[in-house]
Amino acid sequence: MKHPNDMVQMDILGPFYTRQSSARNYILSCIDDCSRKVSSIWSERKRSVDVLDVLEEWIMVNGKPTKIMHDNGKQFTSSIFKRFLEHNNIKDKPIPKSYPQLQGKIEAYNKIVKNEFLAIEDISSIEDGKIKYDLFVKAYNDKKEHGRINGLIPSEMFLQTFNRCHNKNKNKQKTVTYVSI
Repeated sequence: MKHPNDMVQMDILGPFYTRQSSARNYILSCIDDCSRKVSSIWSERKRSVDVLDVLEEWIMVNGKPTKIMHDNGKQFTSSIFKRFLEHNNIKDKPIPKSYPQLQGKIEAYNKIVKNEFLAIEDISSIEDGKIKYDLFVKAYNDKKEHGRINGLIPSEMFLQTFNRCHNKNKNKQKTVTYVSI
């Protein structure tokens, strides 16, 4: 996609476990297809309402996306998720079954989470993991240079392309001719 919020990809990573617990944990994520900016949380659940919490956080911070791409997990095919998209005029774009490569950007982000967070961080508890993961997401968005977006950081790319698109549309205002009587 050429512009921020043209499409976001959503996915769930997990389950995974901490050293101290046998409780299942998940990473619920929403990533912008253009800028790679992400909204993501650590969660002990993966219900539709949990996925919608991530999407609502994305919308509050970054605005409403035009389209959501996701796999066919029950969280994304539920009536509550579909009603939310319809109510907010967001297009639903499920990928065909068994083709996760169509969601390459979110899958690449999941790999980064596995290799650069879960495999490295010493997580003593779920609460500790949530705090550390929030810091990881902030660093990913605001400090991590991304090779696929010309070495920019995701937040920087989101703002640059958003501003460029917004300024073009602003300059294309229709002119009005006034006729005096």
